[in-house]
Amino acid sequence: MTPWLIALTDFGDLAVLIPLAVATLIWLLFCTSRAAPRWVLALGFCVGVTALLKIAFYGCPPAGDMHSPSGHTSLSTLVYGALTLLAASARRGSHRALVIGGGAGLILGIGVSRLLLEVHSMAEVGLGLVIGTVSLILFAYRYLQGPNTKVWPLLVAAAVLVSILHGRELHAEQFLHRISGYLNVQCR
Repeated sequence: MTPWLIALTDFGDLAVLIPLAVATLIWLLFCTSRAAPRWVLALGFCVGVTALLKIAFYGCPPAGDMHSPSGHTSLSTLVYGALTLLAASARRGSHRALVIGGGAGLILGIGVSRLLLEVHSMAEVGLGLVIGTVSLILFAYRYLQGPNTKVWPLLVAAAVLVSILHGRELHAEQFLHRISGYLNVQCR
């Protein structure tokens, strides 16, 4: 079962999510420029809060099972949640429900894979889900004011990017731990 869990969790790696976030920004700039600044804000909030909490918690964990919020979960919730929102807003009826179910399933699958691989605790995955959901709400509110029904070019680009980049890894965690050490973050 471990190879399946690793394959699932790899969908939530920065090596996949950063290019998907950039592709989403490019699509928003060309199709619905009003939502592009909100996408940048949501992305900055998600990445910024997750990174700051990882730095702070590494030096001073707030609880025994809370050492690092799940970045895979937070950014997956935002990026795959946004792709799901974009695709669902262009559909009606049962197709919309299928898109939402598939997107939610992928996001929850990534979070559960982090638990089953024992990379994060339930509290860390839960915190990642909260950060990602708040970020998604920041974006969704603006996008839904004027959704675009021609989302297929973004979805094709996303599928190509995922197929090329799946399985690659960016190791941001060690970098954030070094920052925490450099800043001498400790419990007082």
